Amino acid sequence: MKVILLKDIKGVGKIHQIVEVKDGYAKNYLIKNRLAVVNTISAQQTLKQDLSVLAQQEAVNVKLANELKNKLEQIQLEFTLKVNQGNVFGSISHKMILDELHNKYQIKIDKFMIDSHNEKTFSLGKHTLTINIYKQIVAKLPINIRGLDHG
Repeated sequence: MKVILLKDIKGVGKIHQIVEVKDGYAKNYLIKNRLAVVNTISAQQTLKQDLSVLAQQEAVNVKLANELKNKLEQIQLEFTLKVNQGNVFGSISHKMILDELHNKYQIKIDKFMIDSHNEKTFSLGKHTLTINIYKQIVAKLPINIRGLDHG
């Protein structure tokens, strides 16, 4: 029996995929548990409409992600750390960077969007924070940390 999957099912297929399965498995498990529907003309029309809506939403998401990427890459965050006789006091954390983006530029970034390969804290110098915005869309946020001598 041919069915249209309503959810990803391991070993069977992905959501919106049309697959051939045994009649008993389709009726007694997939359809009964609302994991699939029988592949009919009306179900195919509904699938086409659903895929069209998803494609439109994906286009909007990509557009918004690219706008955010461009906005982030235009920003140069500046921080200052205290320095006394060559010793640096403190560092700049991801939370401080995210707070600065939110407070100064009204940009809210989730901490989970920060690439895990970034350093957790930054000291003096120029740094780049990699932010995974959406799927393959990645922004490089420049950060400059200067020292203020208190010695």
